[in-house]
Amino acid sequence: MLVEKAGLPPLLAEIIKGSVTWQKIEEIDYEFLGYFLSCHLIIEHYLDEYLRIIHPKLKWDAVRHTFSQKVALLSDFKIGDKYDCIPAFKHMNSLRNRLSHDIQFKIGSEDLEPLTNYLTGIYEDKAHIPSEPKAILESFTHMSCVLFASYISGFADSLKLTVPPKTKK
Repeated sequence: MLVEKAGLPPLLAEIIKGSVTWQKIEEIDYEFLGYFLSCHLIIEHYLDEYLRIIHPKLKWDAVRHTFSQKVALLSDFKIGDKYDCIPAFKHMNSLRNRLSHDIQFKIGSEDLEPLTNYLTGIYEDKAHIPSEPKAILESFTHMSCVLFASYISGFADSLKLTVPPKTKK
């Protein structure tokens, strides 16, 4: 016997003169949604580690900063216009916030324009700039995290730092 998946419950569409209309939720790309959120979390990990390396004496585990607050702490982090990923981080976070409040919001390539602009600035060969949303996210996440990883590695090595691992909650 084949059992059809029920899916998510419908949303309230409208109420007119006591008559309730429900709207079925369709076409949610769970794979892309999960990928987007994973990219956001990975970037946040790099922001966390960068902040911990730059300010190792602060008790980072004692506070819970939001992604937006972490990005604000890095508002002056800039190697030059070419590598300024902070505006794209801010935009990505606004998309994440929109997703968390609108189940039917779909991210298209045009919604990722600040990420594409960042990639346009760093790639010499413009043919390497992806146009599909998942590929844009993948490339942006890799390139922005490489930037922070190089800072983390360079800073830690130059000062011979020892930073204990982050405690898991």
